[in-house]
Amino acid sequence: MHVLSGSCKVETNTGSYQLKKGQIIFLDANTTHRLIVSEKCRMFNIEISFQQGETAFPPLCELYKENEALRKMMRNEKPHMLLHDSDDTYQCLRRLIMEVDKKSNQTDFMVQLLLSEYIIRVAGLAEVDYAEPDQQYARRVIAYIHQNYDREVSVAEIADAVHLHPGYLQRVFKFSTGKSIHEFLVSYRMKKAKAMLKQTDISITDIPHYIGMNSQQYFSTTFKKYVQCTPSAYRKAHQYNESLRRKSEDIKQSTEA
Repeated sequence: MHVLSGSCKVETNTGSYQLKKGQIIFLDANTTHRLIVSEKCRMFNIEISFQQGETAFPPLCELYKENEALRKMMRNEKPHMLLHDSDDTYQCLRRLIMEVDKKSNQTDFMVQLLLSEYIIRVAGLAEVDYAEPDQQYARRVIAYIHQNYDREVSVAEIADAVHLHPGYLQRVFKFSTGKSIHEFLVSYRMKKAKAMLKQTDISITDIPHYIGMNSQQYFSTTFKKYVQCTPSAYRKAHQYNESLRRKSEDIKQSTEA
């Protein structure tokens, strides 16, 4: 059960669990349970079953061998898992449900593909929840930044996504990582900018838009502060792909002409 809005309660023979927007509960097969909704609540409710058969897609046992997070989740003996969603997990589940609804000739393969992706993403969420509470929040913030660094994002938005007060989240994140959320976000953007300067021929004036910084001047100033040189100097010193370098020179020459 994946709660999209509102709240609800799920009661099982092992306990009662209050769920709100952005939370997921997984129950073992054949678990007796009851859903209680006291206000408006929207959710995705899916049942997953497995069977032996032939498929072009790798079976779950092969995914199990390859993915450590999945192995940890499958070895968990608890009859339920209560997790905090991430946007990519929600989007994957949404695509999965839409594919099931199509009922086309290609549905079976796509359902297997999306279901496998969804299970692996859920296993990643479960792996985060194995950590201590403060570490869980820090990891969820980092995951959110990795997914959203390429647009404007605020601490308040991140706090809302992880369901924690912004001030408290700031303290927890600083304690866990040694950096403020803003410092981590900027540092990650600089890491992405360095990779683009080294590995692509994207114009330096366009790079800020790829990393969520809409001001060229702010990008250049920030980059110099973090890397100790300008973006153009960094590209000249580190762009190891000669074909990209030649292409850059050709563009420059045609512009001058």
